[in-house]
Amino acid sequence: MMPRTSLQILLIITLGFAASYYWVPRLTNTPDEAHSERQKALPKSYVVDARSWLYDKQGALTEIMEAESVEDFPQRDESLLQAPRLYSLNGDENTWSASAERGRFIHSRETLVLSETVEMAHDQTGTLLESEQIRINLGKKTARSRKPVTITSAQGKATADGMVAMLPQEKVIMKPNVESVYATPSP
Repeated sequence: MMPRTSLQILLIITLGFAASYYWVPRLTNTPDEAHSERQKALPKSYVVDARSWLYDKQGALTEIMEAESVEDFPQRDESLLQAPRLYSLNGDENTWSASAERGRFIHSRETLVLSETVEMAHDQTGTLLESEQIRINLGKKTARSRKPVTITSAQGKATADGMVAMLPQEKVIMKPNVESVYATPSP
């Protein structure tokens, strides 16, 4: 009787080892919907102290963009920037610089949306444009704001409820509700 019981126990142990060796628990390949949504909310990459340079076809530097940090979300076609700074160059005689607390770059539209304490300056004249939000189309080199803007220059100060700027032409159109105060030149 003893050999048959030990044979059964040995058979059970062998089957147990075989089952544990070949049995692989399979997890579900499709995550739940909440997991998918969390994955979409995460950036694909994160860069600290970012700087990029853009050159034209002739090799001339046309743009420098910097930020304290950049989070890239390719699934949303955008990058979020902290403390962005943009330098737009059009030869040595015409440069604009812009900065803000936050920014959003929309890749397919080549558009930089600057928000919160936005300052844009014409570097040669010292003219300063301030607003809470400015959209800059980097491809067309234009800037727009539908928020109140203030332009301060040596000639005075002007305010409006919006503006359009053509950066290479150094042309700013302010509208609507434009008010201005001109300073008289000091002798």
